[in-house]
Amino acid sequence: MPFFIQQPPSQYIEFIRTDSFFDSQNQKERRSKNLNLDKDLIEHVYLKERFLSLKKLWEAKTMFTSSISNIIEDPNFKKIVQMGNKAIPFIIDELEKKPSTLVWALNLITNATIKSNSRLTVSDACNAWVKLYKSGKIS
Repeated sequence: MPFFIQQPPSQYIEFIRTDSFFDSQNQKERRSKNLNLDKDLIEHVYLKERFLSLKKLWEAKTMFTSSISNIIEDPNFKKIVQMGNKAIPFIIDELEKKPSTLVWALNLITNATIKSNSRLTVSDACNAWVKLYKSGKIS
C-alpha cells in the first residue's frame, strides 16, 4: 500500500522563496518579518529544549544533595545561569509548576535577591519571583 502524506491547507504554506517573486517593497518587508518570526521561534524552541535538558541533568545529579554550594556549583546549573535573561521565562514556568532550588539561578542571573524581613523558604522565594516576573519588574 502506498504511503501518502497529507499536506496542510494551502493557507498555511508560503511558496515564495526568492526576491524575484516580489513586486513591491511591502511584500519584501512582510517576508523579512516572517523570517524574523521564524528565527525567533526556532531560537525559542532551541533554548527551551536546552534549558529542559540541562534542568533534567541538574536535577538528576543533585536530587539528594542538601549542600547549597554543591547544588549551585553543578556544571548544568552553571550552564543554565550562563543562558542569562533568556532562561528567565523557562525558570519562571518551572517555578510556577513546582517550587525548586532552581530559584537561586534567578538571583545569579539578575544579580538581585528577594528582600524580606524574615527568612524565606524556597517556596516563598519561588512565589515572590513569579509575582515579580508577572508584574513586569524582571524580564
